[in-house]
Amino acid sequence: MNKQKQLDKRLSIIEAAVSVFSREGYPNARMQAIATKAGIGKGTIYQYFKGKKQLFQQTVKESIDRYTVGIKNEIKGCNGIEEILKKIAIFSFDFLEDHRDLMNIIESHHSLIDESMMKWLLDRKNKIMNLIVKTIVENTKKKHVRSYEDAELAAYCFFGMMISAVQEKVFHKKDFDVEEVSDRIVKIFLRGYEQL
Repeated sequence: MNKQKQLDKRLSIIEAAVSVFSREGYPNARMQAIATKAGIGKGTIYQYFKGKKQLFQQTVKESIDRYTVGIKNEIKGCNGIEEILKKIAIFSFDFLEDHRDLMNIIESHHSLIDESMMKWLLDRKNKIMNLIVKTIVENTKKKHVRSYEDAELAAYCFFGMMISAVQEKVFHKKDFDVEEVSDRIVKIFLRGYEQL
């Protein structure tokens, strides 16, 4: 089997796993159900993954990697901090809503996040935060960001605002216009609430 077919099969297993884990919950999910959903034999899964826990963890990892790469691609060619942050917010809303099943799985099964997985998640979060910090530093040079620590704290504030709003939409089904809310988040972050 050529490399592309292997990658396609692996991806179909991961997509089937997200669906089954989300519907059944990790403890009740059966490898046979994942195989059936992927349109393959159960034994084929074990050619790609050691077992259910590794499949779960790889599902999380690959989805987070797609999010990180997606953000980088989304902001290529953007000009100015406001445009960049708005693109990050809109992309985050869309991505996390499209991957709601995965977010529910992570939320429901913390016990499957072992120490090595936690380190990996922290590393990916740091990469996203560093991208936001770099954006803030590079786009506020004229305003003289006082220190890297200030830019880092600002990045955490922006990310926290954005993720809180995303959770309201994704988990609590709050209905609002993503583009409008993203624009307001960025404006509040950049100008403060009283300046709106």
